[in-house]
Amino acid sequence: MRVGFDISVLRIAQAGVLTYTRELLDAMTVARADVDWTLIDLLPLNPDRPLRLLAALAAPGVRVVRCAGLNRPYLSARPGWRRGVPHAVAAQVDRALDPLWAQASVAAVGFQLRAALAGVQVFHSSDQFCYAPPGAAAVVTIHDLTAQINPAWHISANNALADAKLHFARTRADLVIADSQSTARDAMRLLNLPGERLRVVPLAADRRFRLQTPEALRPQLARFGLRPDEYLLSVGTLEPRKNYVRLIEAYARLRGQMPAAPPLVIIGRRGWHYDEILAAPARWGVAGRVRFVDDARDVDLPALYAGAAAFVYPSLYEGFGLPVLEALACGAPTACANTSSLPEVLGDAGVLFAAEDPLAIAAALEQLLSDLSLRARLRQAGPQRAAQFSWQRTAQETLAVYEEAIALRRAPRGV
Repeated sequence: MRVGFDISVLRIAQAGVLTYTRELLDAMTVARADVDWTLIDLLPLNPDRPLRLLAALAAPGVRVVRCAGLNRPYLSARPGWRRGVPHAVAAQVDRALDPLWAQASVAAVGFQLRAALAGVQVFHSSDQFCYAPPGAAAVVTIHDLTAQINPAWHISANNALADAKLHFARTRADLVIADSQSTARDAMRLLNLPGERLRVVPLAADRRFRLQTPEALRPQLARFGLRPDEYLLSVGTLEPRKNYVRLIEAYARLRGQMPAAPPLVIIGRRGWHYDEILAAPARWGVAGRVRFVDDARDVDLPALYAGAAAFVYPSLYEGFGLPVLEALACGAPTACANTSSLPEVLGDAGVLFAAEDPLAIAAALEQLLSDLSLRARLRQAGPQRAAQFSWQRTAQETLAVYEEAIALRRAPRGV
């Protein structure tokens, strides 16, 4: 099997999309020795951004092709044309040539792509770049439909990318992968995608997310001024969909019922529309008890999960909800919202609550902190639940989707 895969997104991807792309490619290149891989890095999409490394780039049978387009020489940047009247004239010439250069660059990238992907049987598009090579099957993964459910959760640039990707899924993709049954249902409802073109392939927690002893945790937690079992944890980008404002209100109410409740630590980079989130602790009188941590590394996350007294995930909508699975794998007693895909991921290994009700969130946290027998049961149930998912399974099922898409492309129309 000859497979093309877009890795351009690795230059900008964060959080779940980054994890998905990295873990899936690493697992797929190990799973099958009879696959030839062409990984496309479309440089004009993310100029001057470094490509995140992954093991798959050096795996046998893997070829990385960097499509550079055209390197445009600007007249106004040349010596002798940088000042005064010559510069003004040169800048006008450059602007006049902009449309022609854009057309030429698009044509050059298209030529490079067709040459790089000649002979490829299936191409897997990314969140950023969707493409159907001539004669090849096209596959794309839908991680969520947040832009369709509530555009206000995102900035306009994110919504535009999502619209382009979902249009491609509707009109060009042979098969569409969804991360969960919930996302597949949303795709059928919101995009009118027929069920026969959808395949559900769940994600997984990496093996580094596991139970750890308090003694093993102490050195890593000390870097953040934390101690095992003495903090509540939430993980995710600071953005409206993550529902942190209600979580902080709920935490303030919890403190009213349990003054000794441990501090709340929120780990995540600043995304968009986060000012209200950052202001919420002061608004609810818990500024000294809520910490935002934006410098935690991937290598720190297993210890931070494993050391938490409880993990809480109040998101209003998720296509999968990978942090929940990671927390379960680390044995953190977990409470999460009863929205979208989250009940699928949690199973019976945690506590569900109504995402839009701060009182319900506070009650779930109080239950986890006060019921010692429940905490003990969930510390065992979490890793058992997480073990039902693996990146090896995700890789095998994704490769099976590729084979099916190739077969569909080869089949006579109407069969």
